[in-house]
Amino acid sequence: MANVVQITGCPAKMVVSLRNSKWVVISVDLEHNHELSPPDETKFLRSHKHMTDQEKLFIRTFNSVKLPTRKIMAIVAYLRGGVGALPYTKKYVSNVRTAIRNECRQNDMTQVLEYFRKRKQADPRFFYDFKLGEGNKVLSLFWSDEHSRKMYELYGDCVSFDTTYKTNRYNLPFAPFVGVTCHGNNFLFACAFVQNETIDVFTWLFQTFRECMGNKDPTTIITDQCVSMGKAIPVVLPNIVHRFCFFHIRKKAEEKCGRSFATKIDLHADFSDILRNSLTVQEFEILWPQMIRRYDVGHLKYLKAMWDNRHRFVPVYFKKDFFPFIHSTARSEGTNSVFKDNVGSTYSVISFLSEYQRICEAIQEKEKEQDSITRTTIPSYHFHSEIEIQAGSIYNRQIFCKFQSQLKFTTKLHVDEVVKNERYEVYKTRMLAEKEFRPRRFIVLVNLLEEYFSCICCKFHKDGIVCSHILRVLVNLNISELLAKYFLDRWKPKERKTIRDRKFNLPMQLTEKDSHLRFSLLSDRLIDIASDGSKSNDRYLMVVEEAKKIHEKLDAMSIADEQEELLRKHESNQEASRTLIFDDGYADILQNPDVAKPRGRPTTAGQLKTLAEQFRTKQKITCSHCGSNEHNYATCTSKHLPKSSFEKKTASKKASGSSAPKHKDSSRKTEQSKAKKMSKGQASPMEL
Repeated sequence: MANVVQITGCPAKMVVSLRNSKWVVISVDLEHNHELSPPDETKFLRSHKHMTDQEKLFIRTFNSVKLPTRKIMAIVAYLRGGVGALPYTKKYVSNVRTAIRNECRQNDMTQVLEYFRKRKQADPRFFYDFKLGEGNKVLSLFWSDEHSRKMYELYGDCVSFDTTYKTNRYNLPFAPFVGVTCHGNNFLFACAFVQNETIDVFTWLFQTFRECMGNKDPTTIITDQCVSMGKAIPVVLPNIVHRFCFFHIRKKAEEKCGRSFATKIDLHADFSDILRNSLTVQEFEILWPQMIRRYDVGHLKYLKAMWDNRHRFVPVYFKKDFFPFIHSTARSEGTNSVFKDNVGSTYSVISFLSEYQRICEAIQEKEKEQDSITRTTIPSYHFHSEIEIQAGSIYNRQIFCKFQSQLKFTTKLHVDEVVKNERYEVYKTRMLAEKEFRPRRFIVLVNLLEEYFSCICCKFHKDGIVCSHILRVLVNLNISELLAKYFLDRWKPKERKTIRDRKFNLPMQLTEKDSHLRFSLLSDRLIDIASDGSKSNDRYLMVVEEAKKIHEKLDAMSIADEQEELLRKHESNQEASRTLIFDDGYADILQNPDVAKPRGRPTTAGQLKTLAEQFRTKQKITCSHCGSNEHNYATCTSKHLPKSSFEKKTASKKASGSSAPKHKDSSRKTEQSKAKKMSKGQASPMEL
């Protein structure tokens, strides 16, 4: 409902004129013909709402980090001394944010192209690519920066890939390539927005990914159960191991076969045990048919489909492939959730990219923090055994915690010697074994001459750390240390060489690209100078004099930089006048993509309606002021007339209509018969 400000023709006014560089009040009339608003309500008047330039700068800063309007209001209210002291409302702040977003009317994809080109200038290894349609319309885009490509060279052996929606206004699926770092954390190797989830699009995406990463293929990849991915990956990456997400397939089985799991005792426990705990392929392929016959569930179609696709998702088929601490696409989904916490379905792609950069920096800072923890601290030891201390000095801290959990579990295991110094069986204690649906014994093979240890669980092949079963055998054999080959370099700290500037004896990263670090360093030094310089007047005068000299030198450098920039722009303009195509092969203007339709059944509000039902329930436009069905309130031309006059006319029409009920009933029946004919296809549009 809209509120209209009543026009009273108030004569109150003040006339001011600028005369001889001075403002002069010409006339003042303070008489009002209406009641004045209380002082604490003036901020609700349009003429009294105002915001200082400093507050607008605050809002611009808060808007750049995607702070919600309610939190912005809380901050500015705190600075003002409370919500009551604010001379504007929450809606006013929201309007200011909208104005900031609308400052640049440039095409979204053109802004994205300019952003990529600027990143390319600052980062020569920054990679980007577009897939274009007719009229330079963007269908898909892909990008990766220098640090991501460097991390892929180190840790690109395993990739988790999944797509998600509702991260941009075009509803383009967001497709991040996620890997596992040396600390076991998630890391973004590359990202893309794709037109849809078809075979052709995924083929283009994986080919672009290979090109970006120097044609280096990952060893393994895990995705969801997408048919298009399953067909595109073998074409582009034929030599890698591709598996589906175990978690989603198992969850869908529990949903589709829920009635059978609920009614048949032990079916779900047996089902989970076979899928998760089978030690060999032969064991799985024997136990599964037995389960189908025992519980008489051969008629369940989804279980048949799981059996047909068992080579694509059951963990036992991938126990010798390197999938470090991965059984599902949870790492991709965790990355997607981070983005969805910071961006929404109304964001443009250029807004998404600024948030993407911030998230990437946060991920990199987390890696640096873990590097620092590993380098500067000592882990807490539980057993103080030689193996534990050896692992603590070799592994990164988070990987050592995973190794330590395996070492702890050895206290819950027993070992039997089958063949001395060759074959051992490891099994859980009686109390733990009783909790399992099907107790198992783990076979550990030993060759003491070559110091070779192998377990049937193959955890070392899959995760890159030794399992608890091998550790238990080592304890039994009184072996206190492991060979270096059982500590993968992947999980060890990486040396970070800092190149320093000879002239200033500072790290090069502080004197080259990272302006934030340079600013922090200068701030610390200048604060120390100000502290020392303020102790006496002589020191103060000396610092001021030196500061003037520094300012003069900086001004001279700024003038030289400006002249160089003007010269560079002039040369680039001359180059642009000769051709409209840049070195990257893309024109200046790219067209925004169309809004994509998500896969699956389209969402509808309520039950689907027939054509006749839609005809009967079609809503009419009604003006809230005059009651007309020809227009709405915004386009009403009778706002100058009081609403009460229209209400009287409406009441008189209803009174006259009540005196002829037969005519009203007959018209209703006529409309119903027309609707029935329309639904059956018997009525022409002219009859209706």
